[in-house]
Amino acid sequence: MRLLLISDTHGHLDIIERLAKESRADAVLHAGDFGFYDQESVDRIESRELFLRVVHSKLPAETKQKAKKLKGDALRAFIRTELPLSDLGGWLHAGRGFSLPTFAVWGNHEDGAVVAELLAGRRHIPNLTLLGTAECRPFRFFGLGGNLLPELLGEDAPLDGGRGKIRATAREISALLDSAKPRVEGEIRVLVTHVSPGKVPLVGLLAQALDVDLTVSGHMGSPYGCVWDDFAVREPAEAEARLAAAVAALPEELRARLPAPPSGEGPARWYRGTFHVNLPDAPDGHAVVELKDGHLRLETVSAGLPLRK
Repeated sequence: MRLLLISDTHGHLDIIERLAKESRADAVLHAGDFGFYDQESVDRIESRELFLRVVHSKLPAETKQKAKKLKGDALRAFIRTELPLSDLGGWLHAGRGFSLPTFAVWGNHEDGAVVAELLAGRRHIPNLTLLGTAECRPFRFFGLGGNLLPELLGEDAPLDGGRGKIRATAREISALLDSAKPRVEGEIRVLVTHVSPGKVPLVGLLAQALDVDLTVSGHMGSPYGCVWDDFAVREPAEAEARLAAAVAALPEELRARLPAPPSGEGPARWYRGTFHVNLPDAPDGHAVVELKDGHLRLETVSAGLPLRK
């Protein structure tokens, strides 16, 4: 079983198909900033999000420089005619889907209206599953998309922050915890988030509560994939204090459901044995997880870091 790990495609969906084929993958796991936009998204999202589409585009350098200077209606007109926000609009119109089972969370740069339509089943991309939870044996996936901001996790907070902003909510976290059935023998548990546990300790707290083997994230834009467990980067007391601080920042309704792990009991599995994989943007790299001969193997691929001039 080979699983392609990819992130931050920013609307360029054909790269998912190409890398899946090149990697000889059996399924795909996407860590957000997928490109959840349709043809109407250009009128719903703010100019800064449109600017970022220009930044992540493959436009010729001179055209890109001119486009980056556009604002307001002029920028929207340019996007409509020269630079669609995402391939997804065309895929939805044509009924096109993925050739392999593809599991994804949404990132922090998406159109919440499109995500909401897909989650509700009112729109559909064949072979695409938005996480939530899902199984692709022997893997069990737990997914939490969007920005993860403890101060905005209230139960009544909307998933769609408006104008192209999208974030996680307490409802989604509670649903993940509710779905965490007892571990099955041979099961490999993976938590997929857009934001990295290296930056957001709440992701590490969720990983501990869900008893996962791997976390997969994107968002940071490093040219290299980064892989670590807490043992590799911090002492036990520091790691425990970091998770305790994450608990303290939670809304009251979540604190009881996500307690800090016990301290002073020796190296726990969340500390030494749960590995975190942070992915580059898709044009810069990806990773492949393979289960073979009873071992979980990881390959990371990078386009590389340009040398200093």
